[in-house]
Amino acid sequence: MRYQVVCAGIGGRGVLLASTILIETAIAGGYEARASDEYGMSQRGGSVVSLIKVGDFKSPLVGRESADALLAFEESEFFRNIAFLRRGAVVVVNGKEEDLRSSVRLMLTERSIGYYPVDADGIAAELGSPQASNMAVLGVFACVAGEPFSFGAVGNMIRQKKSGRLAEKNYEVFQKGYDFARNRYECKPL
Repeated sequence: MRYQVVCAGIGGRGVLLASTILIETAIAGGYEARASDEYGMSQRGGSVVSLIKVGDFKSPLVGRESADALLAFEESEFFRNIAFLRRGAVVVVNGKEEDLRSSVRLMLTERSIGYYPVDADGIAAELGSPQASNMAVLGVFACVAGEPFSFGAVGNMIRQKKSGRLAEKNYEVFQKGYDFARNRYECKPL
C-alpha cells in the first residue's frame, strides 16, 4: 500500500493532532509511515501543512498532483493546497458545498476528485466542543478513505491519544462527523 495525505489548516485548529492520529493509526495497522510538517506563523493563525506518507517511501514530502487525499480544516487552505491532489483523489473540507465556485467544481469533476464538504465547526459547536472540529473532519475522512484509515482504526487512536473527558468529547465529534458522511456519501466498508 502507498497512500499520501495532506492535512492543511491554520494554527490552533488541530492540524497537527489530526495528522499525528493518522500517522499513528497507520503504524498501529502495521504500515510504514512518514510525515513532514510546515508551519507558517502557526501560533498567529498562519498556515500549517502536514504531509503524511503511508507505505514504502524514501521521502516524507508529497509532490504536486501526488496526494491521494487532502484534509482541509479551513476552506481557504483547500484552495491553497489543491495542487497536491492527483486524479481520483479525495478531499474533505471544513466548509459548505454551496460555497464551492462552479469553476472549481468543474475542475474536480474533470479530474475525478471526490469532494466531501462538512460543517465541522457546526458539528463540534453543537456537541459543546468547538475546538474539536478537526475530529469531525477525521470522521468524514474515515468514511471515504478506507484502509488503513477506517472508522474503527482512527476512532481507537483518538481514544488512545487523550484520556478521560477530552478523549470522549473528541470521539463524540469524530462519530458525529462519520455519521454525517455515512448519511450523505458512500462509505468504505468498516
